[in-house]
Amino acid sequence: MAVNRATTDLTKGNPLRMVLLFAIPIFLSNALIQLYNLTDISIIGHALGDDALSAIGSVSTIYGFFNSLMFGMANGFAVVISRFFGAHDEKGLKRAVANTLFLSVIWGILIPTAGLLSLKPLMRVLHTPDEIFDMAYSYASIVIVLSVFMFAYNVLRSALQAIGNSRAPLYFLAVSVVTNIALDLLFVWVFGWGLPGAASATAISQALSALLTFIYIWKKVPELHIRREDFVLSRNLLIDLFTSGLSFALMYTVVNLGSMILQSAINDFGKTTIAAHTTARKISELCMMMLSTFANAMATFAGQNHGAGRTDRIRSGLRSVILFTFGLVVMLIIVIYVFGRNLVMFVSGSDTKELLDTAVSYLRFDLPFYFVLAILLLTRSTLQGMGSKFTPIIGSIMELILKIITARDLAVRLGYFGIIICEPVIWIVCAVYIIIMFLIASGKNVKRGRQALSSDP
Repeated sequence: MAVNRATTDLTKGNPLRMVLLFAIPIFLSNALIQLYNLTDISIIGHALGDDALSAIGSVSTIYGFFNSLMFGMANGFAVVISRFFGAHDEKGLKRAVANTLFLSVIWGILIPTAGLLSLKPLMRVLHTPDEIFDMAYSYASIVIVLSVFMFAYNVLRSALQAIGNSRAPLYFLAVSVVTNIALDLLFVWVFGWGLPGAASATAISQALSALLTFIYIWKKVPELHIRREDFVLSRNLLIDLFTSGLSFALMYTVVNLGSMILQSAINDFGKTTIAAHTTARKISELCMMMLSTFANAMATFAGQNHGAGRTDRIRSGLRSVILFTFGLVVMLIIVIYVFGRNLVMFVSGSDTKELLDTAVSYLRFDLPFYFVLAILLLTRSTLQGMGSKFTPIIGSIMELILKIITARDLAVRLGYFGIIICEPVIWIVCAVYIIIMFLIASGKNVKRGRQALSSDP
């Protein structure tokens, strides 16, 4: 299969170098998203006050849950596509894209509908405070209904990344983020539309990014073009795509379900703690973004190399990338310990001492455990790229159980500190499990490769 300038073959070249080059545009894309999120929260905090910030925080895990169902499905589709690309199977690649589009239409209708129907009951379950209930519902309902645009962009973005193109989605995302911020200022500050205005700005910008990505694929990426003869629904391929997507989706949503349960405990601590936790999570997500960037890159790297039968290359690449991310973690710890309070003040727009102290305590405790988080995220994504569908889900279920325990026990006994220590404990337990499963899976692949070589005439 011919490879053009819009694609990158990750089965060749130095593994660390290839992952870094592929990850840089993903990193910049994620940085843009996090920059927007921080700017969005800052605009809302400054323009609408602490109540609006608390309203978003009280429902963020709900719409995040449904967004993760769609984001995870898109990433799972991409893993299957990347294997066909790595194996240089052009016919299989195009059929995978066609079957992906079929599943995407169904999923893009099903999930927003389910999200809207269950929004109010979930808000009641999470003990959303009455004084911010209506405000939170108006924001979350718009985000959920119009998340179909986000899903469309992610399906197209993931398909491009599966064939090694992480650059083009960055350019279109940059246009989307600038548009989003401009519309935020217009709708919230000028028109005074409040949280519904902020939600609408997000949806419009996501629709724009999806449209630009589609136009680029249509004009520049023939590898992803499908003809009528490619649009053959294959039972085996549909099952492979769906189970791969469901593996990612369930992993993300089980994690989000745990966060939702945890949020119910946080909501009981009052508006100030909710706002502090919301602010700290936004900053921690910015830090995690560096690690998740390389995790996303490793999923594609592992997928292509798994398709090419290069298990040895996957293992060496994982070792190199883990060591590289450890250096990033050291830098993040220094930044948080030196500038953490300033970051919290900037993001929240608040000078309330309790809010600042609570958010800074969360960040300073969690950051040193990012060494463990790096191992967990990178190894888990590599396993998924190699076709593992159940191991990541089991790890996520373990995380869910531990978060339930936290919400029911630690938060009651230790207050908000019980929330703070929750994730580091979970990362350690899950990392041990994922490492063991990776060693088993990679060992089996090496054994199969040796058997295949010995059987060749």
